[in-house]
Amino acid sequence: MKKLIIIFISMLFIACNTSESAKTIIEEKVILLEDSLIEKTLDLDTISLDQDSLLKFEKDSVRKAYENDLSLEIKEIEEEKTDPISEECKFFLEDYATSISSFSSLLESIDQNPENINLIIARSSQEEQMYAYTSNPQMFQCIQNEAFQKQVDILNNKRDKLISK
Repeated sequence: MKKLIIIFISMLFIACNTSESAKTIIEEKVILLEDSLIEKTLDLDTISLDQDSLLKFEKDSVRKAYENDLSLEIKEIEEEKTDPISEECKFFLEDYATSISSFSSLLESIDQNPENINLIIARSSQEEQMYAYTSNPQMFQCIQNEAFQKQVDILNNKRDKLISK
């Protein structure tokens, strides 16, 4: 019986020591698990920031391409999503773009045939028509819209580039 009691006490002693080390191991694993969760969360935040930056970069590059394109085609810009341009104002923009295009074509014709007096005479009237858009009453109505104002700025920059060729 003494042997049984000694074996029982030694097993109890071993069991107590094992639970202490098991408890320590479990606590360490929980801490490691929490750290890895925090790292994963940080990684996900970094990834989403990178995706936002990439998306912003793509939007900026599309915008730059639109601003540098001299085709005078009116395309939707980011500002129109929050403050859409009315149909009347869109038509006004298209008319203004057409006027710029006509004037640019006339300038090219004059460069090809500088002796043609009719082209030179037509230049001043078309130039007046093109610049008259800036003082048009409809321009003052539409310019209150931020997207419209940005579109006009883009068209004016394109106009200046086309004329200075």
